[in-house]
Amino acid sequence: MTTYPNSMDAEYLESLNSLAEYSGPPTEFWAFLAEVVLQQINARAIRVAWRPATDSLALWQVLAEVPAGAIGSFEDVLSPAVLKKLGRNGVAVAKDNIGKFYVLAELLTVNRKQQIIVIAEISQSIAAESSLQKLTGFICIPRNFDVLRQAKSGARDATRLAQALESIGRILDSSSFDQAALSFVNDLSEYFACETVSLSWRSLEGLRLSAVSHSEKVDRRSEATSLLEEAGQEALTQGKEVMLPATEQKQVSDAHKAYIALVKSGHILTLPLIYSQGKGSELELGAITLERQRSNFTTAEQWALRLYCEMAIAPLRWHELNTKWLLVRLYRELGRSMPRVLKPRTGSGRILMLTMVVILLGVMFVPVPFRLSATAVLKTDATAYVGAAYDGFIESSDIIIGSSVEKGDAIFVLNTAELTLERNALIAELAQSTRDAEIRRSLNQLSEMQVALAKSDELRAKLLKIDQKLSSATARAPIPGIVVEGEPAKKIGEAVRRGESQITIAALSSLYVEAAVSEKDLSFVREGQKVQLTLLARPKDTFLMNIVRIVPAPKVQDADNVFPVRMTAPEEVAGWWLPGMTGVVKVSAGTRPIWWIGSRRFLDYLRLLLWF
Repeated sequence: MTTYPNSMDAEYLESLNSLAEYSGPPTEFWAFLAEVVLQQINARAIRVAWRPATDSLALWQVLAEVPAGAIGSFEDVLSPAVLKKLGRNGVAVAKDNIGKFYVLAELLTVNRKQQIIVIAEISQSIAAESSLQKLTGFICIPRNFDVLRQAKSGARDATRLAQALESIGRILDSSSFDQAALSFVNDLSEYFACETVSLSWRSLEGLRLSAVSHSEKVDRRSEATSLLEEAGQEALTQGKEVMLPATEQKQVSDAHKAYIALVKSGHILTLPLIYSQGKGSELELGAITLERQRSNFTTAEQWALRLYCEMAIAPLRWHELNTKWLLVRLYRELGRSMPRVLKPRTGSGRILMLTMVVILLGVMFVPVPFRLSATAVLKTDATAYVGAAYDGFIESSDIIIGSSVEKGDAIFVLNTAELTLERNALIAELAQSTRDAEIRRSLNQLSEMQVALAKSDELRAKLLKIDQKLSSATARAPIPGIVVEGEPAKKIGEAVRRGESQITIAALSSLYVEAAVSEKDLSFVREGQKVQLTLLARPKDTFLMNIVRIVPAPKVQDADNVFPVRMTAPEEVAGWWLPGMTGVVKVSAGTRPIWWIGSRRFLDYLRLLLWF
């Protein structure tokens, strides 16, 4: 770029300073720049033009021109040679086909993808050098304007973000949805200088006015409220902001116009609140409406409002879901957790779903047979325990567990060898004592004879005792039945003691059923109630019987206090029944509604816990 001597006067420097500190909108900046350049270089006319830097064939567009239409077409001034020189030096001098002189300069901006030039018509060529010298000072002014504008925009955005974070913090600290909504609309009213900010939130009948700035109570019966809710629905339906006075023609704003005509609010802006649920699914939650008199909402303010709304949607939804009644929250959680294939998507589907729910609730009140469940076991009244008549050793036996015996059958035989030897010895002693008594009698020794006779009686008693043991050496079954405990056939030669049971025999002719009913269900049990028995051995077979009595002998079973309940014998006892078999009994206890059967345990627990 060509440099020129610095001989700038105070007025010129002041004009550069005023352009450097300019803070207006870009469209006004270019007009202001053209006016200042026109005055400082004493030009006849000024034109500021723009085109994309990447397209040399693009047409130039006028950004500002003073006076309008004074400079001819671009082709007359911007010849290829002039453009080449302008690109090389940054400034150039040109002459059109009718003899007018021009000085040109390429302005520098932050965006390198655009090309902006200044074309100034001067009175004569001798003033070209002075004009170029002054024009050079304006080359960097647009870049300075862009940098200053971006710095101010960044500071403004940082302030907006800080305010948004503070507002979200207040929303999160709120204790309810109503408090959070009121805090949100109050912050928007303060930050954007609005007279009124309103929040309309979804409900069963559509949008419902939930909060109005600086107002604790909301009047939901007025015409203005109804129009506000309709305005929010307009924005939700279109999925975009609706603003009046409108800057976009393609928008539906009938409710907004009717509302402005009613309340004379001046300027109004409504933003939809749409919550993204992921996987392309969106949920329409409500709309926020802002009103103010002084000015319309700028593009920057609309951007900031979108940021506020995007950040506030999730906290507001969280408060809405967590401040409703428990049943409502439960219903919504069930609806959220329900698979999408089960959710109705049409009006008919919703009616069908509602009908099914009503039918289900009605079925819950239908009385059905109420039956109690309890574990049961087969027992027998006749049980015999067989043991040894005296201490000894088992000599022989064929009995094992499960053996069927009849009354009088031999169970086991004790070894009698020692008893036989002892018996033979006693017989010999008895014969000797008898002979000794006879000898004493013949000798007329009466006292010695009496002693001998007494010893003979003692020996006969011992002999009788041994004979009794020998006769009971074979243990026999006292009753017919099945051996359920003890296996003497596997204890041949093992020592046994008198009084110890060696086997247990259970009779099959007197089986009965005993159920263990929990104390929690005992109040529903009465004598004579019908009972159905199913044994684990054959679950497909069911036996009918009645309750005989409740035995007042509780015991602990599986950490539960249970009472024995005895049943009558069934009409037909199956041949495969065996003592000790277990199963389940179902006690018929009348009829009860389904909801009562399903909740009685929980209600009993609450009664014990809360005493009601």
